[in-house]
Amino acid sequence: MASKEQLRKIALYCDKYNGQNEEKLTLRNSYDELHESCTNCTHYTDKGFCDLDLIDKVLSSMSMELDFKS
Repeated sequence: MASKEQLRKIALYCDKYNGQNEEKLTLRNSYDELHESCTNCTHYTDKGFCDLDLIDKVLSSMSMELDFKS
Protein backbone atom coordinates (compact mmCIF):
# COMPACT_ATOMS: atom_id res chain seq x y z
CA MET A 1 0.00 0.00 0.00
CA ALA A 2 1.31 3.43 -0.93
CA SER A 3 1.83 6.10 1.71
CA LYS A 4 -0.03 9.43 1.70
CA GLU A 5 3.09 11.16 0.41
CA GLN A 6 3.45 8.62 -2.41
CA LEU A 7 -0.22 9.06 -3.33
CA ARG A 8 0.39 12.81 -3.66
CA LYS A 9 3.46 12.30 -5.83
CA ILE A 10 1.70 9.71 -8.01
CA ALA A 11 -1.03 12.26 -8.80
CA LEU A 12 1.64 14.64 -10.10
CA TYR A 13 3.14 12.02 -12.43
CA CYS A 14 0.04 10.11 -13.50
CA ASP A 15 -1.25 10.89 -16.99
CA LYS A 16 -4.69 9.58 -16.08
CA TYR A 17 -5.14 11.67 -12.91
CA ASN A 18 -8.63 13.13 -12.94
CA GLY A 19 -9.30 15.25 -9.87
CA GLN A 20 -12.71 15.36 -8.32
CA ASN A 21 -14.84 18.46 -8.34
CA GLU A 22 -13.11 21.17 -6.26
CA GLU A 23 -16.40 22.17 -4.66
CA LYS A 24 -16.87 18.63 -3.38
CA LEU A 25 -13.32 18.56 -1.98
CA THR A 26 -13.53 21.87 -0.10
CA LEU A 27 -16.62 20.69 1.74
CA ARG A 28 -14.53 18.05 3.51
CA ASN A 29 -12.10 20.59 5.06
CA SER A 30 -9.16 18.19 5.12
CA TYR A 31 -5.66 19.34 4.15
CA ASP A 32 -5.00 16.08 2.28
CA GLU A 33 -8.18 16.41 0.27
CA LEU A 34 -7.42 19.93 -0.93
CA HIS A 35 -4.26 18.86 -2.80
CA GLU A 36 -3.63 16.61 -5.77
CA SER A 37 -3.52 13.03 -4.56
CA CYS A 38 -4.75 9.65 -5.75
CA THR A 39 -7.35 9.88 -3.00
CA ASN A 40 -8.89 12.83 -4.90
CA CYS A 41 -8.86 11.09 -8.27
CA THR A 42 -12.06 9.82 -9.82
CA HIS A 43 -10.28 6.51 -10.51
CA TYR A 44 -9.51 5.90 -6.82
CA THR A 45 -12.02 3.52 -5.24
CA ASP A 46 -13.53 3.54 -1.76
CA LYS A 47 -11.46 0.43 -1.02
CA GLY A 48 -8.22 2.33 -1.66
CA PHE A 49 -7.32 1.08 -5.13
CA CYS A 50 -6.91 2.67 -8.55
CA ASP A 51 -9.54 1.20 -10.85
CA LEU A 52 -7.04 1.63 -13.71
CA ASP A 53 -4.38 -0.24 -11.69
CA LEU A 54 -1.82 2.54 -12.14
CA ILE A 55 -0.45 3.10 -8.63
CA ASP A 56 2.29 0.46 -8.82
CA LYS A 57 3.11 1.33 -12.44
CA VAL A 58 3.56 5.03 -11.67
CA LEU A 59 5.58 4.27 -8.52
CA SER A 60 7.87 2.00 -10.54
CA SER A 61 8.30 4.67 -13.18
CA MET A 62 9.13 7.27 -10.52
CA SER A 63 11.66 4.90 -8.94
CA MET A 64 13.36 4.29 -12.28
CA GLU A 65 13.54 8.02 -12.93
CA LEU A 66 15.24 8.57 -9.57
CA ASP A 67 17.73 5.79 -10.35
CA PHE A 68 18.74 7.57 -13.57
CA LYS A 69 19.30 10.86 -11.73
CA SER A 70 21.72 9.35 -9.21
